[in-house]
Amino acid sequence: MPRRIVRLWSMPDEVMLVVECPSGVVYENQVGGSACWQAQLEGALSPVDISPESSRRIMELFDPYDPQGIPPARADIIDAILAAEPGARTLRVDRERLDECWEAWVHVVLESPSSVVTVDDGFLGAWFGFGTARGVLTWPNSD
Repeated sequence: MPRRIVRLWSMPDEVMLVVECPSGVVYENQVGGSACWQAQLEGALSPVDISPESSRRIMELFDPYDPQGIPPARADIIDAILAAEPGARTLRVDRERLDECWEAWVHVVLESPSSVVTVDDGFLGAWFGFGTARGVLTWPNSD
């Protein structure tokens, strides 16, 4: 079977999540600012329920000329932005993979509820049943 690839290069100007899981679909995005590296991850693509302001704040933390890898202090800022959003507070930057992050490609850990919950439960996110999973936050590359 041919490899199934979805290119996210023309995605909307917002932060999306690729949850790493065996899906048969590989998501690819051009990342790394001016490095224009093509990152890939097999998984499931999901919106991230955060405000446009929070998306903008995350994107603005990166410069098109940033090298690969992000410092822990930047990861802390991203974690704080996500924690303030009811639909994203189960996401956190994957500290084991900071060196593998780029502008527009930030590795995260997801703690998802085991089943669908209601707004009364306080979670407004879009993903359920993945348990503890890895993934990436991605958005349009700034090059």
